[in-house]
Amino acid sequence: MEQAVLLRRNGTDVGVIGKDLAANRSLARQIENLANGKVKRCPHHSNAGPNASPHFQPDPRPPEGHTFYETPNRKSL
Repeated sequence: MEQAVLLRRNGTDVGVIGKDLAANRSLARQIENLANGKVKRCPHHSNAGPNASPHFQPDPRPPEGHTFYETPNRKSL
């Protein structure tokens, strides 16, 4: 967790993986919130490719980067 928050503060993308969608989403929100304050949840972006994952990102931008999370149909890593 500490490392993920530090990476996000530096603008690096991170991903939360696991079998529990609710837990993944919750942890991704927590990481992004700790790293950047106010956040927004975004669905996968179709222009990012067919396997893009949903994510949280700072709101407003900058900083750049995302905290992705796995779903049953979309894998972060």
